[in-house]
Amino acid sequence: MCGLCGLLGIVHWTETNAHPDAFTGAGRRTIRAERAHRAALVNAALAPVRMKVADFQATSYIVRAPTGRQEIVDDLASVWGAVDRLRGQAVDPLDEAWIAEMERSA
Repeated sequence: MCGLCGLLGIVHWTETNAHPDAFTGAGRRTIRAERAHRAALVNAALAPVRMKVADFQATSYIVRAPTGRQEIVDDLASVWGAVDRLRGQAVDPLDEAWIAEMERSA
C-alpha cells in the first residue's frame, strides 16, 4: 500500500470486489472470509514452491517460505514481489513445470 493510502486507511483495490453486491445476499462472505478465500487461492498457486500466504489482521498478508523466512505485505499485488525475494528468483507464471505441478496438486 502506498504511504498516502496507508495514512488515510484506504483499502487497496485488490482487497475489494468490483461487484457491488459482493458482501450482501444469502451467499455473502464477510470481508475476513473473503480474504481467507483469496489467500487459499494464492496458496494453491504457490504450492509448487512450498510457500504460503496468510491473512494478517485483515490488513495485510504474511508470505512464508519453506525455510521459515517470512515477509509482511500490504495487499495481494505485493505478494508476488515477496515471493520473488524470499525464493531468490522471479516467479514465471507461464513456466510449464509450475503449471503442471499446480494441476497435479489440485
